[in-house]
Amino acid sequence: MSNKTSTLQTAIYVHGLASGAYSLNLKKTTERFPQFTWAIAEYGEDLAKNVEHLNRLVAKLKPSLIVGTSMGGLTLLYADAPNATKVVHNPALSIADCVRNTIGLGEHPYKCRRLDKKTTFVLTEEMCQAYEAYIASHTPSLGRANYAIFSAHDELLGDDAAAHAQEFVSSLGYKVVIDPEGAHSLTPSTIDLIAKEVIDK
Repeated sequence: MSNKTSTLQTAIYVHGLASGAYSLNLKKTTERFPQFTWAIAEYGEDLAKNVEHLNRLVAKLKPSLIVGTSMGGLTLLYADAPNATKVVHNPALSIADCVRNTIGLGEHPYKCRRLDKKTTFVLTEEMCQAYEAYIASHTPSLGRANYAIFSAHDELLGDDAAAHAQEFVSSLGYKVVIDPEGAHSLTPSTIDLIAKEVIDK
């Protein structure tokens, strides 16, 4: 989706859980792809509200590209953006189990400075149940083009959950790309794959 025009196209980055609009991943992505005007937005822990927020942003900005990682990738799966290229990175379809078994219930610090000035967030069993209910009752939406990048080993979600997510997004019509050098969070190798598989085509 190489951009040959002088007017910059709009792109949106959707961060993951515990992150914010000033995340290092956002900084790395926007610096690597200056051919886009990147929208700075911030999301919380409520999946349904995140999807609604992203839908409003898409309707307003009409982006040509949306990149979402982890819970941001999960949010992007359900966002209504038929005219945008969607790139989901390690989408956290197993977010409820990950919260219960890996991250942990209770209060946690955010990993970066946030626009809303909050420094901590709380995860509860009720939220986990809401995640499961949303995924069970909603149908993912496709974009104009659809890519899913998975790390060969996902140290946060676990390899079994990642394999299930790969099968799921592949069945939806996403082109699945495996990053042999990646991790759950965005790495330089992941960004290189986005450039090779999506941006430079």
